[in-house]
Amino acid sequence: MAENTKKSGIKPTLQKAKAKFFATYYSNPARDLKIIVVTGTAGRDITSHYIQNILKNKDEHTGLIIDPSSTSDLYKQLFSIWKSGADYVVVATTAASLADHLFYGLPIHIAVLTDNSEDSETITNTTGNEAEGKAILFNTKPDYSILNHDDPNYELFAKYPATTAAFSYGRNRESDLRINRSKLYKVGAEANLTYGNENFDVATYVTSESAIFYMAAATLAGFALGFDIDHIIDGIADYEPENTKL
Repeated sequence: MAENTKKSGIKPTLQKAKAKFFATYYSNPARDLKIIVVTGTAGRDITSHYIQNILKNKDEHTGLIIDPSSTSDLYKQLFSIWKSGADYVVVATTAASLADHLFYGLPIHIAVLTDNSEDSETITNTTGNEAEGKAILFNTKPDYSILNHDDPNYELFAKYPATTAAFSYGRNRESDLRINRSKLYKVGAEANLTYGNENFDVATYVTSESAIFYMAAATLAGFALGFDIDHIIDGIADYEPENTKL
């Protein structure tokens, strides 16, 4: 999924006022939801699906929002998910939406960045408005933040502190979750990962080198949620893509 970096031109003060208005209008749905926000130049869609599937595999009631188009759209969907009795919501969003402060005032439980050097067709070094937008997410002081240590812009986002813990994934040996090796098949991919003293394999029906990194990001989100390895592995493996964009 390529990033749309076009800005709306809405002044931050007006956009923040709109966020406050819609939060009140829709009865502050975020108060009972743990919000997981996934952003990136590519991969936010599939990573969000992986995380949602991990939650479903754990029998958690969850909702999914893909690229909300406006503040009103975001809060309308949050309200609907909250009314359904969900405890979690996974939101995939663009840097442009973050720059327009759609998420102003929302408590972010987990912030995830999917950018990685494997997405060579759509990713170059993050600069300008796109970087500013993504930085806004991590500057909200989420409970947990998840970054790709292999991303050329890792240090740019790693400087923003998380309230509880910050995690990284990648092939870099300093990553909290390390990708040791991977293999692509005609239909699917698998990777061997190490997290702490645990070494395990994850697999997906998606055939893409980038999907290896998206599985790693989703795995860390699962650990941040307190889930065990088996639930995470099964959640990722059970996901069957249809029209999901990479």
